[in-house]
Amino acid sequence: MRRLLTLATIVTLGIVAVLAAQSRQAPAGTAHNGKAFKFNKIADGIYHAVGSGTLAVVGNSSFIVNDNDVIVVDDHVSPAAAWVLLEEIKEVTNKPVTTVINTHFHFDHAHGNQIFDQRVVNIIGHEFTRQMLLNNSIGMPLYRNYVTGLPGQIDDLKKRLATESDATTQASLERQIAVAENNRAAQAELKPTPPNVTLTDRMTLYRGSREIQIRHLGRGHTAGDIVVFLPREKVVMTGDFLTAGLSNLSDSFPDEWVASLNELKKLDFDTVLPGHGDAFTDKAKIGYWQDYLRDVWTEVSRLKQQGVSAEDAAKRADLTKHSAHLPINGPGVPLIGVQRIYALIDQRTAAR
Repeated sequence: MRRLLTLATIVTLGIVAVLAAQSRQAPAGTAHNGKAFKFNKIADGIYHAVGSGTLAVVGNSSFIVNDNDVIVVDDHVSPAAAWVLLEEIKEVTNKPVTTVINTHFHFDHAHGNQIFDQRVVNIIGHEFTRQMLLNNSIGMPLYRNYVTGLPGQIDDLKKRLATESDATTQASLERQIAVAENNRAAQAELKPTPPNVTLTDRMTLYRGSREIQIRHLGRGHTAGDIVVFLPREKVVMTGDFLTAGLSNLSDSFPDEWVASLNELKKLDFDTVLPGHGDAFTDKAKIGYWQDYLRDVWTEVSRLKQQGVSAEDAAKRADLTKHSAHLPINGPGVPLIGVQRIYALIDQRTAAR
């Protein structure tokens, strides 16, 4: 006579399947010395994972330890970085990662997706994020500039090492070379992997008593930004929709971003876990970034109307009035951001 599986047995088998899916062979580029992440505990079961510099991770991730599982928000720049993150999370909890959330499609937030077996792990993202990772995410200028710059970065570090006599500096350069070479090996194995669960507006997950809201508040850093909001804990994970400093503008909608950030202000949170920089509680940072976005759009638009090339506008655009609140050392805006604003203006002009 066949036995019926009990609920406990089914749950146990599911957890075993997830753990098995996360115990496959390590990808290239995982070698590093010491911890790759510092896990800053924000509240019970909520951690902000910040890179230590021993492994190329580029951005931050967060993870949420629930009653029976773990949810990871953003999985970094490579399969290697995601793999090491999972290994180090095991030192905090033995609960399996069952869900990954991509705040947007950029390489430093979603290029760890491929290590997860999507038969047992849900990867959640905006529909736009799925389309970008399915189609041309690695063809976008931001990633092309990053990956094509790695060989030159390594060569430069090796040249500096060859002429360096100070032992401490030599050791530092050797560490940087190792990190960059491991990252180059990791990028060679990259296969952009899209979310298998998508949203266009909002979604809510429930894990025991924990409520996890996933919200698209409007176009900003990309067309598919989402934030992860924990209403009981009053914590919001913002990816690059709001960072501790400057977000790049390469795929942004600066003039729309301001209004989208107004929607963020409506959420009842105390702590922001950004995709770059340390966690913070100063909500005034939202307004500082909105002020910058308004001015960068106005300033760059003015230069375009005067017939200034994007290259010259990138040098001339002066946003130093915001230096009290943002890391701005002098006139100039990254060229990739100016090119984006010029392209948006051209698109809207053509559509009239």
